[in-house]
Amino acid sequence: MATLKDVAKRAGVSPAAASRVLNQDRHFSVSDDTRMKIQEAAKALGYKGRVEHYQDTTLCIPKAKIGIFLLYNEILEIEDSYYQIVRLNIKSELEKNGLQIKEFFLGTIEKGIRQFHEFQGVILVGHPGIWFRASELRVMMKEAGIPIVCSDFELEEGELNADYVVNDFESIVNKALDCFEDRGYEEIGYIGTYGIEIYGSLKADRRYLAFKNRMEENGRFREEFIWLTKNSLVRDGYELGKKIIKEKRRLPRAIFVENDNLAIGFLRTLKENAISVPGEIALIGCNDIQAAAFVTPPLTSVKIYNDVTGIMSARLLMERLLTGRKEGVKLIVPNRLVVRGSCGESRVV
Repeated sequence: MATLKDVAKRAGVSPAAASRVLNQDRHFSVSDDTRMKIQEAAKALGYKGRVEHYQDTTLCIPKAKIGIFLLYNEILEIEDSYYQIVRLNIKSELEKNGLQIKEFFLGTIEKGIRQFHEFQGVILVGHPGIWFRASELRVMMKEAGIPIVCSDFELEEGELNADYVVNDFESIVNKALDCFEDRGYEEIGYIGTYGIEIYGSLKADRRYLAFKNRMEENGRFREEFIWLTKNSLVRDGYELGKKIIKEKRRLPRAIFVENDNLAIGFLRTLKENAISVPGEIALIGCNDIQAAAFVTPPLTSVKIYNDVTGIMSARLLMERLLTGRKEGVKLIVPNRLVVRGSCGESRVV
C-alpha cells in the first residue's frame, strides 16, 4: 500500500508539502505545476488512505513586508557578534516563511521612518538606550497599529503594546554566584558597564542589579569590589583591568563579569601581571561567545541563547500576523552555565 512518503518521493516534494496539498490547505502557497505533480503521483500510486499530517517548520501567514530596526551601528556587529546572531536568526526565520525584509541600522533609521507605512510588522533589536533617544521612531511605534516585537530588550510597562523576547538576568547571575559559592568563594566582585541613560537618568544594567541584590541579601556586597566602564568590548575590559591593577587595591577571590568580551580583556591584564586564574582570582563571564572556550584558561560563562532570541522574535511576530492577537506577551529565553577552567574546582560533593 502506497504511503504519503511514496507520493512525496514520486512528486519530488517533502511529505509536509504533499500532506498540505492533499488536505487542500488553502493557506499553503504552491505552484499549480507542483500541485498537479502531487495529485498525479497520488493517483498513479493508488494512494487512498487517510491523509497523514506532517509537521512543517513554516507558518501559513499572509505575505507581508517587515521592518527590522537595529538600534546599534554596523561596527558593533564587527566588534561583538552577539547582535549579529540575533539579527541573522530573525532574518532567516522570516525569509524562509516568505516574508519580505528591510533592515535599518542606526545610521539609516531615518530612511526606515520614511518607509514605515510599507510595513505590516516591525522588530526592534538592540540597545534600549538608543530607543529612548530615537524620539521620532518612538512616536511612530506608539501610534502604529501593527505587530511589534522588541528583541533582546524590554521597555517599561505601557511604553508599547509589543511582544518582548528577553533574558532572565536574575537567573544568569544566580547561576554564576551559585558556582562561586560551590567553590567556597565568599569575596566576590563585579565588572560591567555603567548601564543605559533613560530620559537623562542612568539606569544600571540588570545583571548588576541582580548581583547587588543577591550579595546584599547575603550581607556580602562590597562597593570596593565593583568596577564599571562605559562600553563592553574586549579593549574596555583590558583597559579597566590595567586601571584596577594600577590602583593596587585588594582584589576579591572571584569576579562575575557582565559579558565575555570584558572578561577576556580583563583576563589578559591578569596574565600580563602574573595573577593566576583561577588560583588567585576566579572568573565567570556571560554570553558564552565562541572565543570563551579558546582563551587560557578557558572561560566559564553563562550561555545566553541569542539564536533562540532571534528565532522566537520572528515567530512571535508571524504568529501575531496570523492570528491578529492584540495583547503583547513576554517570552523569557533560557540560559545555561558552561563550566570551564577559569572558576576552579567545586568543593561541593
